[in-house]
Amino acid sequence: MGRSPARWRAALVLAVGAALTLGAGPVPPPPPSDGRVLGELLVPRGAPDLPGTTHREFTTTLPDPRGGPVRGDVVEVDLTSPAVRVDLLTPPVVAAVATVPELAARAGAITAVNGGFFDQGGTGAPVGVQIVDGAARASGVPVGRRPAPPVPPGESPDAVVGLDAEGRAHLARAHFQGRVSDGERTVALTGLDGYAVPVDGVGVFDPAWGDAPRAPTTCGTDTDPGAGCSAEVLEVRVADGRVVAAGAPGAGRLPRGTVALVGRDRGAVALRGLRVGAAVTLEYGLDAVGAPPLRVAVGALPLARDGRPLPGLQDTERAPRTAVGLSGDGRRLWLVTVDGRQDASIGTTLAELGRLLTDLGAPVAASLDGGGSTTMVHRGRDEDLTIVNAPSADPLRAVTDALAVVPR
Repeated sequence: MGRSPARWRAALVLAVGAALTLGAGPVPPPPPSDGRVLGELLVPRGAPDLPGTTHREFTTTLPDPRGGPVRGDVVEVDLTSPAVRVDLLTPPVVAAVATVPELAARAGAITAVNGGFFDQGGTGAPVGVQIVDGAARASGVPVGRRPAPPVPPGESPDAVVGLDAEGRAHLARAHFQGRVSDGERTVALTGLDGYAVPVDGVGVFDPAWGDAPRAPTTCGTDTDPGAGCSAEVLEVRVADGRVVAAGAPGAGRLPRGTVALVGRDRGAVALRGLRVGAAVTLEYGLDAVGAPPLRVAVGALPLARDGRPLPGLQDTERAPRTAVGLSGDGRRLWLVTVDGRQDASIGTTLAELGRLLTDLGAPVAASLDGGGSTTMVHRGRDEDLTIVNAPSADPLRAVTDALAVVPR
């Protein structure tokens, strides 16, 4: 079969570009003149893509006085394809990290990018929400304890990119709620497996938290991680519907079927009313707001809605970026990385990133963690999994999770 006219044109563009730059080094495309960020979207490279995915590179030049070349990668995912699904890949426990290639290789992924912001240099636990296989894995920490850019005006700090049971993608919000009751009193719960329990709150820790000590989660305030630890703290353990222990916050992985309720300040005072041996009802979970129940979700920073970048996005610092784009009907997904902090690519601001995603055709978009975390792996047909972007971190940074396309 012959090539289609579109493929002939694409091949001709690349051939002409190669001829013009032969022996003279790469010549970046001119900056777009109509406000767009995207300059040139190149045809797929390497082996043919696997069904349901299309990997392409893009290049552009951002205008002076502080501009320069930008390159990146985009994998477009057909969520209606029976060949693929999207999962959130995580280390075995919440308080742990792994590199994107490690997470992707374990899952046999086709494509994966780094996921949400996390407690880098500390527990490794996520800043925001994690939902895996329909179950809440982490609910996030107080906004003032999140090492992430501020959200645009009118947007929620608890925003997530998620997929429902039918495979449709959503930019929604996840709300944690929980309670423990002994029939006489009810104590509100304020979060699940978070590295910072809110002041006056009660955090839930289950075996998925891992071996990390729970006492440090009662240190700092909701806005100052360097503040001291709460003087009033208590851990109450619950197993098989009963309070089995109470004392100082512990360490080590909890036994299967056991959860630890860690209270600080007024939260600790409230927990003191639960006696060892008392029968209790314990309920907690994450509810999606603005979407059906989600099978997969990761905390994200909204960038664009209705085909337009959101106002108020950071527009002063260019850096490597990772982002997700969604079609209006939730049937198509774009996984995007932008290289940065290097001569070949200066990165983008968040405002430029929002425009880039809409230029690519995504009417809805959100940013994931960026900087040294930005990593994309991909494999085509009869091809090994390979890092296709140019990460700025050396060695490769270990992260808290990865959003991945895996064979169905």
